[in-house]
Amino acid sequence: MGEEVWEQCRDQGIAATGYYHHGEPVVGDCSKISEEEFDAIWRDKAVNATTSQSSVKHVAYHMKTDDIIYAKEGTLIAGKGTIKSECKYHPGIVKQEGVRWEHYVEVDWDENFKPFTLDLAANQHTVLKLNSERVEKIREMETKSDMLYDYVDGVLKANEGEQYITETIFRKRNRQLIKQKKQDSDYRCEVCGMNYEEVYGEIGKNYIIAHHIEPIGSRNVSSPTTIDDIALLCSNCHNMIHKINPPMSIEELSYQINK
Repeated sequence: MGEEVWEQCRDQGIAATGYYHHGEPVVGDCSKISEEEFDAIWRDKAVNATTSQSSVKHVAYHMKTDDIIYAKEGTLIAGKGTIKSECKYHPGIVKQEGVRWEHYVEVDWDENFKPFTLDLAANQHTVLKLNSERVEKIREMETKSDMLYDYVDGVLKANEGEQYITETIFRKRNRQLIKQKKQDSDYRCEVCGMNYEEVYGEIGKNYIIAHHIEPIGSRNVSSPTTIDDIALLCSNCHNMIHKINPPMSIEELSYQINK
């Protein structure tokens, strides 16, 4: 999953997937149909998306309470959690431009998990059932990551402005800043003023998207990110900002919707 999708899942305490065909979910609430009926629906609709079919099936039928789950962004293992429910159905529970997911399980994401990079040679899969070899690789990297982050903590405390082990430090500091920014906010979009809880009720509580005002990829030199470099946006405003390249500024979009 991409970074923004992962943030939506993490913030809502869920893991989700889905697939839309002609604007509608291929299958509805999987708790009301058997796995055999699920397969029959995909066959009848002639949907040529075997990877997505497999992903939805894993979430709907194969994930069980107390199973361990890992979240992946490309080759980055970004999160680890424990499944806390059977599959549920809520169209659009995770959405951004080009992504709209409806099948999900509740997850207790480990706040102390340290992300690490690991190529599982299966990056095309949205949901992948881990075999023993992959589990062993992940556990080995988890141990190394714990040791590295303990060292990085010391480096950050002693040399806050310097870039040692650049990627690791950036990801760690970036997550801390985003978490602090959200905790200090009223979870209201800085462009349009939307608050997800006011619109969607309890399911929208404490949900908002973190946006880097200066895109990370556009920086010519390594520079520290501060809390003022992060804006909090609803998904619609965030998508609109990124409709053009380079992205629109907060002020430009505010002008567009208020003129």
